[in-house]
Amino acid sequence: MTKTYDETHSDIYDDYRLLPIVVDTLAKLKISESINTDSGELTYSPYLSPSHLPSRSKKTDIIIAPDGSVIYPQSLYLISKIRGEGAIKDTNSIAKGLLAYTRYLDSTHHPRFDGDGNEIPPEYLSYKSLTKYEEEGAPWLFAEHLLANCRAKQNSTGDEAYSLATARSYMGAVIGFYKWMHRHGYLKNDDEHVLTHFTSVEIYKGINQHDMLSHTKSDAKRVYEMSNIMKMFPRYANTPLYKKLKPMTLDHKELFYKNIDTLPKPMSLMLRLCEQSGLRIDEVTHFPADIIGNKNFSELDVIPVPITHTKGSKPRIVEIPLELYEELEQYKESKQRQKKLIKRKELKDSKEKLDCTDYLFLSNKGTPYTENTLEVHFGVLRRLIRTIEPTWYYRVHDLRSTYATYWLWSESQTRNVGYEFLMDELAMLMGHESTSTTEKYVKFMNKYDDQLRVAKSKNNKISGGW
Repeated sequence: MTKTYDETHSDIYDDYRLLPIVVDTLAKLKISESINTDSGELTYSPYLSPSHLPSRSKKTDIIIAPDGSVIYPQSLYLISKIRGEGAIKDTNSIAKGLLAYTRYLDSTHHPRFDGDGNEIPPEYLSYKSLTKYEEEGAPWLFAEHLLANCRAKQNSTGDEAYSLATARSYMGAVIGFYKWMHRHGYLKNDDEHVLTHFTSVEIYKGINQHDMLSHTKSDAKRVYEMSNIMKMFPRYANTPLYKKLKPMTLDHKELFYKNIDTLPKPMSLMLRLCEQSGLRIDEVTHFPADIIGNKNFSELDVIPVPITHTKGSKPRIVEIPLELYEELEQYKESKQRQKKLIKRKELKDSKEKLDCTDYLFLSNKGTPYTENTLEVHFGVLRRLIRTIEPTWYYRVHDLRSTYATYWLWSESQTRNVGYEFLMDELAMLMGHESTSTTEKYVKFMNKYDDQLRVAKSKNNKISGGW
């Protein structure tokens, strides 16, 4: 027995997406009997009997197709992960991995193009696409797709949307999905349908390397199964942190703001807050309303705003440009939001929601938007902009690095100081516990300035400036 608690289905998406649901993990299938009074025929009707135990209602995600249908067996696997003896508390990373895999499989049903512009004919892969050669199976090809789009690969040819850790996590989720299908008989597991070959790897932990008999101590040895697919992924990324940053260029930032208003107003405001104030996704979806409009800041260019729902629950002050702050004030009093406040009051009165925080951005159900909802809308915006500029590929988190790098450049120019001088202040604005985390933005800007100086020197040389 399930019930959704995300947005209503009035929104239309043209891509696969995750839908949060609540599952009664102890609900049982029962059969009722009925007799047709005219024919005397006995018929049976199945129904799901709920357990009515709140403690057994658990949250997970399922995968929804563009037409609104549920994707099986991926969604069934996600539900299975919160039930039984080996149940896990959070299926988020597994769900994102299977969503990426489902999108990849769908992409093979349409013509694609390689880096040289050559058309790749449709392969029509599905989760059942396994042969006796592991390199020909859909999981192996997905692994190659992840690696081609992984920032850890210096020769990556894709949009570089994945970190190495994310790519490994997604692939691990897919392999776990196939193991589950084999175990429950959803897929054949024989020499003609090979997922991947596994080898045993022995790892010794906490032993004295000078002990000649250490290999005989069973408590120190651990044996793991390593798949050939996972061996394709390097264990550690050797890419410096600053090279992983992907702030928007000036031209791409202009495209962002030219098209941002095509999204619903709350989505537009939240994404602009991420770009102009450096908020994380979870911070912007839980942005408080009581701090907006309670004072007159018309004489300031930038408004200091305290927030408490942060990473690590450490309160901090963020800066919001006056123009955006005034739009937040208008949205707070808008009719659109007032309707959602009525629904939120109903939730509070019914005791269904114990969180009484007054959030600025509320869904049609009166609850804060989920991170996935914001990411889906950002995906809609991304696809729109890429019809204009195909190289425009960013994630929501890239808006945060856009804020940090542009803030460093602007403040450095205004105060005539080096980026290192601004590190402590930026760390406070970004909510970093240590400036070691902030250092990557400073290194990025220093590298950017070096490249800019080299480019100017080359231009001067070509134009005869030397």
